[in-house]
Amino acid sequence: MFSRPHAEPLTPDKIYAGNLAQLGLGYPLWCPDPHVSGTPLRGDVGAVLHGRFIRLLHVDTSESAASKKVTSFNPPFPAKDIQPLPINALLFDRIDGSLRPGRYCSHGISRSEMYATATAPLGGTGPVSLNLKVDHKCHEKQGAALTLQSSAHAEVTLSMKFLKAYAARNFLKWHRYATTALGFEVEPEDIILVTGWHKTGKDWAATALGHDKHASSSIDLGAGLGGLAAAGVGGSLEETMETSSVQRHGPGYSPEGKHSQRKDDERDQCVFVKGVRVKRRTFLPNKIMASAGPHRLPRSGNGRGAPEGEAEKGGDEDFLGYDWQEYMPEGRISDPVSIVLEYIFEVSNALVAVASDDQVECILCGRHVLDFATLLRRTQFRVEVDADVVGSLCMEDLVSYQQEQKFMRPATGLAGLSDLPQTSREHRPAHPPITTADLDDWPQITRKSAGTLTDSQIFLGPTQSKACPVNYKAVVFGDAENMKITRLRCVSLSPDGTLLAAATGNTIAVWRVQDGLAVQRLDQGQHTAKIWSVAFSPDGQYVVSAVDDKLPLVCQWNVKTGNVVHRLEGHEEAVRYAAFSPDGAQIATRSRDSLRIWDASNGSLLHAITDLDAAFGIQTLFSPDGSRIAARSAVSEEDTAVVVLDSRTAARTATLRRKDIWRMAFAPQGDRIAAGCTDGSACVWDAASGTALLELREHTDVVREVAFSPDGGELATASSDGTVVTCDARTGKRRFTFRVESVQGRDKEEVNTVAYSPKNDFIACGADDGCVRVWNRRTGGFVAVFQGHSDSVWRVLFTPDGWDVLSYGFDHVVRLWSGRDALRLS
Repeated sequence: MFSRPHAEPLTPDKIYAGNLAQLGLGYPLWCPDPHVSGTPLRGDVGAVLHGRFIRLLHVDTSESAASKKVTSFNPPFPAKDIQPLPINALLFDRIDGSLRPGRYCSHGISRSEMYATATAPLGGTGPVSLNLKVDHKCHEKQGAALTLQSSAHAEVTLSMKFLKAYAARNFLKWHRYATTALGFEVEPEDIILVTGWHKTGKDWAATALGHDKHASSSIDLGAGLGGLAAAGVGGSLEETMETSSVQRHGPGYSPEGKHSQRKDDERDQCVFVKGVRVKRRTFLPNKIMASAGPHRLPRSGNGRGAPEGEAEKGGDEDFLGYDWQEYMPEGRISDPVSIVLEYIFEVSNALVAVASDDQVECILCGRHVLDFATLLRRTQFRVEVDADVVGSLCMEDLVSYQQEQKFMRPATGLAGLSDLPQTSREHRPAHPPITTADLDDWPQITRKSAGTLTDSQIFLGPTQSKACPVNYKAVVFGDAENMKITRLRCVSLSPDGTLLAAATGNTIAVWRVQDGLAVQRLDQGQHTAKIWSVAFSPDGQYVVSAVDDKLPLVCQWNVKTGNVVHRLEGHEEAVRYAAFSPDGAQIATRSRDSLRIWDASNGSLLHAITDLDAAFGIQTLFSPDGSRIAARSAVSEEDTAVVVLDSRTAARTATLRRKDIWRMAFAPQGDRIAAGCTDGSACVWDAASGTALLELREHTDVVREVAFSPDGGELATASSDGTVVTCDARTGKRRFTFRVESVQGRDKEEVNTVAYSPKNDFIACGADDGCVRVWNRRTGGFVAVFQGHSDSVWRVLFTPDGWDVLSYGFDHVVRLWSGRDALRLS
C-alpha cells in the first residue's frame, strides 16, 4: 500500500506561484529581483528556490555568450560537460511592452479599497514596509496578484522542438551538478532550461493572499529574502475568515500608485520565467486530475467543470483509490507545465517527459482556464515518443490547435470547459463571436467573406533539399471564385499590421488580421471597373484606390466609416498606381498620361507631370523620408530611366538611365535607388545626383525585384533564373546565393519577388511553383518552404513585427504564414 503524501507547509512563494501560473505567462517569481548569480537569460539552466530563480550555468557556448557565464558558484559547471548549442538554437522574439502596467490576478481575487498595517518581517529581521495599500480581496482559499507600475518586456525562444530534445539529453547532468556539487535540494523536474522571460523595472509588487492563518505564519524566507511583511487586513469577507496577505515589492514601487519607472531604467526584474522542464517516470500510477490551483479541485458549480458540492475528478479511476483533494500535498504546485508532464506519462509509455511553457501558451491562447488538467485531457493532444523513450506533446497538434483557437475564438478572458473543443482535432468553422466592443469599433463587421483557415504545408529540415512536409493551417483572405484579388498592387497591409485591404473586382474588402473577420467593405458604387491599386495611409485611417475606368478615378476612403473623403479626378487614362507619402500629407497617382501629386488633406491637385513616358511601366515610389518621388519612364525605344522628382516642387533632380529597367527600390535612408534589369544585372545610384554607384551581374535572366535590407547595408535581387542573391549594397561583394529548389520536380522555378523582414534576419521570396521560401540572411541557413498557393506568387511582404509573411499571386488569394510556427515546428 502506498503511503499518504507528506503535506508541506504553504509558503507565500508557493501560494503565489501556484495561483499565478494559471495565467500561462510562465513560472511566476515571488522574488523578481536578480539573485547574486544574475537575472535569468535565455540559455540559462537553473532552478526556482524560495521564489527566486538561481542561475546554475549558461549553455550557450558561442563567443557572444562569454559575458553570460555563471561565475558566482564554485566549482563552476565543467565546460567539457556543456553540450554546445548549434547556431540559431536560441533564435528569439523580443516583445516590448508584453505586459502593460496594471494588476495581474489569479481567479477569485477582486479589488477593494483595503489598507494594511505592516508588522515586523516574517521569519527574520529586515526593514519593515510601512503603509502598503493592499487592495485585493480573496474569495478562494488562496490567491495571488502581481502589480506592475511600468510595462514588462519579453523574450521568447522559438526553436522549441530542438531545445526540448536538448534538455532531455542533459537534465540529469544539470541535476547532479545542482545537488552534488552545489548542495541545492531540488528534484530533476525542478531544473529549468530558460527559453524566455517577462522583465520589468523595479516598480512591481507581488501579493500572496489566503484565508488560512497558518499559511501566513509558516513562511520559509531563505537567505537574502528580507523585507517581507505580513499585513493584517481590517474587515471581513463572505466566509468570515481573516484574510492574510503577504506582499513583496521592488525598491521603485509606489504604494500611492505613482509611476516611478523611467524609460532608461534597466528592466532586470524577472516576473515570469519561461523554460523547458524534464521529468522521469517514477513507475507509480500517474493519473492527471482536475485542478483549479496549487492544492485543490474546484469547490463549486460556477462553470469551472464541477457541479455544486462536487469535485470533478480526471476520470473513473482515482489516485490509488483515495480522495485526491484530501490527500494532495498542501504545498504542491500544480502549475500547467507540471500537469503536461503528468499527462505525457498518463497517455504514453514514455520513460522521460519533456514540457515547456511554450506548449502551455499554445494550449491557453491567452485565455485564463482554471481547470487546465481537464482541458488537457479533453483536447487529447498526441504524445510523440522517440527512440530514447522521451515523450513530448506533438508540436504539430499544438500549433494547429493554437491557430484554430486564435482564429476561431476570443483571444482573452476566462474560458469555461464548455467553450473549448473536445479534442485537439475538432473542427469548428464558426468565427469568433462579434462583441459589442467590435460593433462599436466596426459597425459593418461580419463573418461573411471572412478569412478562413485552409490546409497547407510547411517544408522543414536542415536544408531545402532535405526538408519534409508538415501539415499546417494557413489563413486565406479572398477566394478564387467570388473574391478574386486580381492585380499586383491591389493588396495593402496597414502600417501597424492589424488590417488588410484588398481589391476584389470593383470593391475593397478590409479584414482584421488577428481573426480574419471582415470589418469593412469600401464600395458605394464609386468604381465601375476593376481596381488597379490600393494603399493605406501611414496612420491606417485612410485607403486610396485607383481604377481602370472610362472616367479615370482615384478615391480616398475613410476606413472606419466606409465613406469617400475625396475624389481625385483629372487623369485622362486608366490610373494604375496610387499611394500616400510616408507622412500622409500627399498622394501620388500614376497613369500612362501623367504623374499627379495631390494634397491628402483636401484633395486638391498640387502638381501634374505630363512628360513621363509610361510605355515601359508605371512603377512609382516615394522615398522613405517623403522628399523624393522616383518614377520609371522611357527615354527612347532602346532605353528606360528612373526619373527622380522633388515631391514638394515636382522639379526633376536626377535621371537614372539604364536599358530595360524592370523594378526599383529606395534604400531605407532614401539616399540610394536600386533597380533590376531584363539583362540580369542590377544597379545602384545616388538618389540626389543620379551618379551610378554600383553594378551587379549575379544573374543569367531578368531581375524581377530588388530589395534593400532594413539597415540599407545589403541588397537582394530575385531573378527568373531561379535564385535570390544578396550582396553588400556598398561594395557589391556577394554574400549568399539562395537557390530555389522546385517542390514540383522542375529544373527551374522563376522567382518573382523578394522581401526582408523588418525586425529579424529573415529573407523571403515567392516563386512560380506557388511556394514562399524563407532563409536566414545572415547565416544563409534554410528556414522553411510554405506551400499553399495553386499558382505563381506575385509578391511577399512581412508584417511589421517581422515574423509573419503575407503572399499573393495568380490564384487570386492572400495567404498569411507564421515564421514563429515554422521555427517551433522545425
